[in-house]
Amino acid sequence: MRLQKTLLSTLLGIALLAACSWSDLQSAIAPSPTDTPTATPTVTPTPIPLAARVNGEGIPLAEFEREIARFELAQSRLGKDLTALGDYRRFVLQSMIEERVAAQAATAMGRTILDEQVDAVIADSRQARGGDAGFEAWLNENFFTLDEFREAVRRQLLVQSAADAVAAQVSLTAEQVHARHILVGNLELANALREQILAGKIFGELALTFSQDFSTSASGGDLGWFPRGVLTVTEVEEAAFSLSEGETSPAVQSRLGYHLIQTLERDAARPLSASSLETLRRRAVEAWLAQQMQTAQVEIFI
Repeated sequence: MRLQKTLLSTLLGIALLAACSWSDLQSAIAPSPTDTPTATPTVTPTPIPLAARVNGEGIPLAEFEREIARFELAQSRLGKDLTALGDYRRFVLQSMIEERVAAQAATAMGRTILDEQVDAVIADSRQARGGDAGFEAWLNENFFTLDEFREAVRRQLLVQSAADAVAAQVSLTAEQVHARHILVGNLELANALREQILAGKIFGELALTFSQDFSTSASGGDLGWFPRGVLTVTEVEEAAFSLSEGETSPAVQSRLGYHLIQTLERDAARPLSASSLETLRRRAVEAWLAQQMQTAQVEIFI
């Protein structure tokens, strides 16, 4: 990154003497010290090198390099090969940018973190490391000063506070369906199985025999109750919500193969299971962050 330096010049005033007489000239060339002001040079601070700037807030290059060092240390402790991680420096910077964006959005929402909250986290960290000596050693090993660690804790608590507020907006009930499916590897088999189902063959027995989804085949392909936004295979989810109770879909293709889906029951406002609620809350936070990133002004300098 190039640093711009400002060259400061001292300007000296020159008095023009317009003498009409020798006495006037004498008075003009012998002024008091206070009559000849000298401009005082001003000093412009050298800009701090930045890795990025997020909505006007800089991420110092030195802070980015320390975060890289922490990431590399963590990966080495896990036995990971850094060369296999690709451009992890870009990943680390992106994570720092997203954290800044989220923290700024949290502040805009009116979320605040008290010093007492930060102190409590630091006290727990100090205790977990056996006291002052162990905590100081941990800070040094992880390239933190105490002030830097305090700021990192404050920012993370601020982001978590906003995430909790977003997650809390997810309703505890939702429209849900109870469905089951059969997964096979080719279209011909899927069509043949559907013909058997329409002719009266029991769906669950075919799932037990033919389905390649071994996590559900033993239970007759039962997917249980689920709301929109929970299944990882969106094609199955969309089909299940489009069917009437007892209806079996035509073959539906996904990245896994071909599915036959049968919707068993529907409920317009069924309480969410713990796992479904957790999934919907996580996705709500992800959507919130993505929206903040779309409107953020991000400049990258490395």
